[in-house]
Amino acid sequence: MNKYLFILLFACLCSCNGCSSDSEDKNAEIVLSNEDLLIKRYNELVVPMFKSYNGIEIPSEFHVDAKDKTINAGASFGYVEVSQGLIEVKKLSLQIFVLSHEVSHIVTISQAKLFGLKGEIPRGAVINDYKKAEYLADLIAVHLMQTKLPKEFESLYADFDYLQKLLGPATFTHPSGLDRVNSLKEYLNNSKEENEATAFKKQFLSIWNRD
Repeated sequence: MNKYLFILLFACLCSCNGCSSDSEDKNAEIVLSNEDLLIKRYNELVVPMFKSYNGIEIPSEFHVDAKDKTINAGASFGYVEVSQGLIEVKKLSLQIFVLSHEVSHIVTISQAKLFGLKGEIPRGAVINDYKKAEYLADLIAVHLMQTKLPKEFESLYADFDYLQKLLGPATFTHPSGLDRVNSLKEYLNNSKEENEATAFKKQFLSIWNRD
């Protein structure tokens, strides 16, 4: 009798150990690669911020430039191209800003129409349309982060000095990092005195009409 009881007990223990192992395997956390993690963040955090822009196709396909170790990205209708440097960077808020900035280029004209503006971005005598496009994309990205992802926005704001260095010196198509960050600070200062929507519209129109 004791012999059969021992065999039954041994069989139960083996069965339970097997169940525990299966349970652990099922509950094991899936570790994403840095590339997959960036794509996940893009789809779950960045894309939803642009849902209010009706009729705009937000890019979903990802291309990776594995040779580019800088923090960089670009977007077109249908796809986003990111550098290996952006994939590897540890700052979540910076990844969100860079990706949001690129998507903001796509929605800039739609945003302008919402403010009653017509045509393409006008070329100023001092600030050309390329530079205005960068200012406007920065503004849209930061406004969306401030209003929809406040935790990530606060982290980005705390890193404005780093962002300024990252954006670098002025070129024919891009304002300097200093000028771009100062433009964002102007909007943020106004948003403290007014509401974010009013400050956003005022800054957008100011950039659009700037000489």
